[in-house]
Amino acid sequence: MGILQPITKKQLREIVQCYAAVLPEWEIVGGDSMVRSEGPVTQQIGFESLRSGAYRPAMGIRALPLPTVAMLHQFLDIKHRETFLREHPSRWENVATAMEQQFRPSIRKPLDLREVKILCEQEAGESTNDLCMLAILSAYLGDSEEALSYCDRMQALSPPALAPQLEWEQRHKEFGRQLREAIQAGNERQFLDTVSD
Repeated sequence: MGILQPITKKQLREIVQCYAAVLPEWEIVGGDSMVRSEGPVTQQIGFESLRSGAYRPAMGIRALPLPTVAMLHQFLDIKHRETFLREHPSRWENVATAMEQQFRPSIRKPLDLREVKILCEQEAGESTNDLCMLAILSAYLGDSEEALSYCDRMQALSPPALAPQLEWEQRHKEFGRQLREAIQAGNERQFLDTVSD
């Protein structure tokens, strides 16, 4: 057996096209990912080329108004997590089935923002990232009081004691202030749609 080479970009594009064929409502972006969007979020399945010569699918949800905000990162179970190029032709359909069974929210059903919010609530910690995602989803779904509460909790988070406050944390807090103003003015949907463009 020769030395394993990482999968090339061209090979990865061909791999992603196999998965896209069974998920026609998803759009291929950048050759190594598939996405679909609903309201203020996008669901993304990325295919990472590993140094070992295998690829690894992962799923996550990203906030369109503030793309640094992401939650629900998931890998597949150990059995399906990594696939070598030579295994791909005989294995990819089983990996696609595992993606359907394991990734949440479902990659088959239409993206349900209420389900996304519930899943995010179950995973959320007291971080500007998680509170920002919940504020965006709550505001978009019309849960104004909850959205305001998440915006306030974001502002109340104290900066890390040992590390300098990161620039993205400051951006999250600033976004939370702007979203709060938009909710109070009654135009949160318009605000979220505008910043998503």
